[in-house]
Amino acid sequence: MATKTTVSAKDAKILDMVFNPEGTMLPDKETENMLNAEPIVIEPELLKKLKGLESEAILLAEKDDIGGAIAKFSEAITLCPNYASAYNNRAQAYRIQNNDDAAIQDLDKAIEHAGGQVPILKQAYTQRGIIKKARGEKEAAQADFERGARYGNPLAKAVAVQDNPISQLCGAMVMEMLNKEINGNKK
Repeated sequence: MATKTTVSAKDAKILDMVFNPEGTMLPDKETENMLNAEPIVIEPELLKKLKGLESEAILLAEKDDIGGAIAKFSEAITLCPNYASAYNNRAQAYRIQNNDDAAIQDLDKAIEHAGGQVPILKQAYTQRGIIKKARGEKEAAQADFERGARYGNPLAKAVAVQDNPISQLCGAMVMEMLNKEINGNKK
């Protein structure tokens, strides 16, 4: 007679990371809430103008005019304070300037205003995870990488699996078992 085994949500997430490293991680409550959030509606004419400002900013950044790019992203944010894409992109420009505090603030705003937009969420969480990891904020970085992975960012997924201590332990145990199997349990 088989017995039913229950696995906690945390254990299920860890097992998913270990045995499904290429897949999408199981969603948590925050991820589900974000995906179910009402999208921010921006009038088509305004959206066209915002996208134009973003394009101008990206061209400036490509010409190494990061200050000019930040000014264009800021102009877009002034026109529409809940336009998540501009916050996300301005955060990248701030990171180029090594202004991580401003980048974190913008990434927080991008996440707040994303309204379920997966491309913004996966980028914002991953960028924020990178900054937090560089600052030595391991647990907060791990949480952001896991969220970025849930939204489909491959870099976030790789880092989340690599840096998860339980995943590392499971990987070491699997390698030990494989080595024993391959070497015929030699002493």
